[in-house]
Amino acid sequence: MLGRRWVFRENLVKTSPHLISCASGANVRGFPDNTGLRQIAPTSPMRRPSPRPAPRVPLLIAIVLLALAGCSPRYDWRTIVSSEGQYAALYPDKPTSAARDVAIAGRQLPMRMEAARIDNTLFAVGVVSLPADDAGLRREALASMQAGLIGNLGAHPDSPARSRPVTVMSAGQPPVALDGVEVTVAGISPQDKSPRRLTARLVASGSRVYQAVVLEAGDAAKDARQAEQVEQFLTGFHPF
Repeated sequence: MLGRRWVFRENLVKTSPHLISCASGANVRGFPDNTGLRQIAPTSPMRRPSPRPAPRVPLLIAIVLLALAGCSPRYDWRTIVSSEGQYAALYPDKPTSAARDVAIAGRQLPMRMEAARIDNTLFAVGVVSLPADDAGLRREALASMQAGLIGNLGAHPDSPARSRPVTVMSAGQPPVALDGVEVTVAGISPQDKSPRRLTARLVASGSRVYQAVVLEAGDAAKDARQAEQVEQFLTGFHPF
């Protein structure tokens, strides 16, 4: 079991060198890069035995097990750059894409969505293209998209939506700070009556309006351990 967990950590580093800490809060940065568990055990045959033997190896193994306990091979984080959507995002798996017209602020506007699903959690970025680079249109679209997200979640009488201002950094060089809003709401699916939890960030830039969304369903919607994975996806989103 221990060897299998460490192999996953090596694969994670190879596929995502910028992501060394696991989404559950475990951090493996303290170990030598890409060396494996064999580096933990002593390698020199000249080492003198301690006069008071202590369970060092079991202790180290316990630390490793605790550090890796929350790491899941299901989350294979990678940066995706969307040339059509004009954004970069950190997805937990390879996303699929779709496009259609949606009703935004009284208009039918094109929207492109890219999403990846891990078990009962959906990670998605939606981009609406506006007819012009207009501040009034951006405000209308942001309000309409926020209302749509909350309305589509299902009934949530005991858990009203919460919102707070956030800063979203652009993907440009140097990055530009964009004013956005983060919305969190819990509800009940009208189809199967299962719990849902939605966390989204909305921001506009130029003639595009973006929504980065994490929708958790079933047991995932009640699991507090999901919080870091949600935060990782939302903070890894950067519009151009």
